[in-house]
Amino acid sequence: MTGGAGPAAASALAPAPARPRLARALSLRDLVLLNVVAVFTPSTIAQSLPLGRAGVLAWALAGAAFLFPYAAAVAALSRRHPVQGGVYAWTRMAFGHAHGFACGWCYWVNTFLYLPTLFLGVAAVASLLGGARTAWLATSGWATVALALGALWGSTALHVAGLGQGKWIQNAGAAGRLLIALGLLGAAWWTLAHPAAAPATGAAAAASFPGALGVLALWPFILNALVGLDLGAAMSEEATAPADDLPRALRWGGGGVMAAYLLAFGAALVTGLSDGNVITGHVQAITGTVARAGTGAAFAALGALFVLAEVAGLLGTGAAWLAAPARIPFAIGLDRHLPAAFARVHPRFGTPWVALLVQAGVATGLILLGRLGATLQEAYLVLLGGSIVLVLVPYGYLLLAWRRLAAREAGGAVPRRVALISGLGLAAVAVALAGCFVPPPAVAGVLLYEGKLVAAVAGMLGVGWMAWRRGSGSVAA
Repeated sequence: MTGGAGPAAASALAPAPARPRLARALSLRDLVLLNVVAVFTPSTIAQSLPLGRAGVLAWALAGAAFLFPYAAAVAALSRRHPVQGGVYAWTRMAFGHAHGFACGWCYWVNTFLYLPTLFLGVAAVASLLGGARTAWLATSGWATVALALGALWGSTALHVAGLGQGKWIQNAGAAGRLLIALGLLGAAWWTLAHPAAAPATGAAAAASFPGALGVLALWPFILNALVGLDLGAAMSEEATAPADDLPRALRWGGGGVMAAYLLAFGAALVTGLSDGNVITGHVQAITGTVARAGTGAAFAALGALFVLAEVAGLLGTGAAWLAAPARIPFAIGLDRHLPAAFARVHPRFGTPWVALLVQAGVATGLILLGRLGATLQEAYLVLLGGSIVLVLVPYGYLLLAWRRLAAREAGGAVPRRVALISGLGLAAVAVALAGCFVPPPAVAGVLLYEGKLVAAVAGMLGVGWMAWRRGSGSVAA
């Protein structure tokens, strides 16, 4: 699937067929907020909390070694090549259609596995709104599914009707994410000011350290939490001024996201995550601190505000990862490696509606899969475990494409600055890929874990290879 020779590679830089017109709806403000809501997901902090105080260093290192090169590559390529499809299109330009398809396929498959977790999380967080009165939402499987599907298809409908409408879900979600960050900082401040009333979980978290292998196992999760800065680039032809606004949005959004993660992780070390729940633990840390700070209607309303902020954040993150990655199969469809229907634009709304509906349809199937029995649910978890390997592939391609295209423009050699920065990012990705095959501390059966991981990755790549074989003939022709 990844070979670059032949007619497909020769046509990588050939003029593309006439592209359908898309409505330009994303302003600089929208792109900044998209970066925030797509990348800053406070629930991911729980995964790295076992690192204790060393986690602050790990997050800072991830920012310097991965987020900075990643953002620099997206900014440079967006300025020079503001085309729909982002990472997929740049990889195709640099290495040919086959590598472009491999990159786009890995990118797209991961969104299938990520979207259900976001929309299912809406019900888990909503169950905190009314205390005992709404707690049943977290334990009633079909109520969870109904809420998740309602949120998913509501977001899909708005994005089919136009990015100008759908973007407000992302914008509101970004505001919710920033409010949660402020809530974590406020909870940490109160905990430090009232140590006698604070729970013991914060001190335990700060003192823990899983060892060198534990750090290596958690490194991929930290890098995975930092991806998403390229979502705006995937929708370049729907931004009002992509060559100017995308790099500026990356400076503001990327810097803000890194600061938010460092501050939120430090705050989580102080407050602790009350019950270890990856989805709701950070919210409960905030609401628990609010409850300890005082009683009465005002404090109850403040706690509910933070719960609503997290619901808005989950909806915004889900909408961002629904809308932008759907532009990848749209771009692949334009290149005729997927059925032509993927390249269709809605005649009234000017949106890639088929790609959006397919994205939502697959997410619906995976949400329902979790309700059909333990065996299928285990199969889904295996796929989810393998997806973290695939999520790193497009970003390796991104950094390599930056090097190749920069060298092509320079007339041969890779510019020194590009070589240094991209080399740093590639090293971070390589370590993360190695870390994917180190079982996290909670995994007991190492050989079984490794076998399932390899099988899941091979299975998803195998399906992609078959899709490439079916579609590559039309390009070669």
